[in-house]
Amino acid sequence: YLKEPLEKYFNSFPKVQIIRATKRQGLTRARLLGYYLSTSPIVVFLDSHIECFPGWAEPLIARISEDPTRVVFPSIEVIADDELHTSCNSNVNQNGIFVFKDLTFQWQVISTAEMNRRKDDADPIRSPTMPGGLFAISREFFDKLGTYDPGLDYWGGENIELSFKAWMCGGSVEMVTCSHIGHIFRRTNPIHWPHDIGSKNSIRVAEVWMDDYKNYFYERILYRLGNYGDVTERKQLRERLKCKSFEWYLRNVYPDVALPSNIKYAGEIRSVASPRCVDSMGGPEQKQHAPKMYQCHGLGYNQFWYFSENGQIHQDDWHICVSNGQIVTRNACTPDGATWKYREDKTILHIPTNQCLTASVTRDDLSLANCSGSNYQKWELQPRRKDIKFPA
Repeated sequence: YLKEPLEKYFNSFPKVQIIRATKRQGLTRARLLGYYLSTSPIVVFLDSHIECFPGWAEPLIARISEDPTRVVFPSIEVIADDELHTSCNSNVNQNGIFVFKDLTFQWQVISTAEMNRRKDDADPIRSPTMPGGLFAISREFFDKLGTYDPGLDYWGGENIELSFKAWMCGGSVEMVTCSHIGHIFRRTNPIHWPHDIGSKNSIRVAEVWMDDYKNYFYERILYRLGNYGDVTERKQLRERLKCKSFEWYLRNVYPDVALPSNIKYAGEIRSVASPRCVDSMGGPEQKQHAPKMYQCHGLGYNQFWYFSENGQIHQDDWHICVSNGQIVTRNACTPDGATWKYREDKTILHIPTNQCLTASVTRDDLSLANCSGSNYQKWELQPRRKDIKFPA
């Protein structure tokens, strides 16, 4: 369907041109291929698995016409990947952020300050970051920002890079709530690429734009930077444009970012009894979720934990808690379910119950049990590095 049938279909649409790459280049370079062949002063990038609803374009174009330094994206509706029906999404009161765990995009409820700034539900929402698949930008501003980093491979990180430099280099990012486009959110990704591409791309973004705040990301991936290529030209671009600091970005664009503080241990919680680590298994999609024991992979991410001075074990916005005797992860623990202590004998004591965190001998479960000195109750934790600068 994507070759001759597609070309025949568009024969009746003379304004549509189909441009094909001669080899696999990945999303970022494929977009640039189309971009350099386009001519309009405003350019719209859209994923293939979307459907534009009536009146989608005018609100996006209007915002950029008023201010060419705006990068805008629509309200994104959900198209079911199985039956293709559309449901209205709830992101009209949300905006985009990033998480330090892997520098990926996430939605969050907009702040009180942003709610108060908007006088009407139709007003655009300022967004610290944007999803990468649906947005519009002026050609002049995109060129000024250096388009996409040519060192980004395949897919991933390009939306975070563009968000950072738009804000830091004199522009802004907005969700235009009067523009609606449906998007198919697939349960699995059918495209495969080398497993380290996502982290390599994110490291390039961090190196150029995040200043010392990049260390919050690097510790999450256990400082495994690998070969991320030469970023000299991108740093020169930032200097040439006289872009603001990442501290400015956090204070003025994303002031509600949570930076981990008073951290005593950081990294894996590794069992002494077996080569398994405590894994968040992706985090709590519901109100509570159970962490599991999983083969230690040495990559950080879901196996990276903070152990704070006040006895909290957490990972971004969720904590390891005890609820009705069960080990769960939650956004916040009740006072009697939160406090842990890492002891000299390598046990992790749950102070309210005076019991030890215990790995199952035969399964992947975690539980509390009376402290017995078993290796299944002993854990290897690493103190947070003191030679690395973590800005407050």
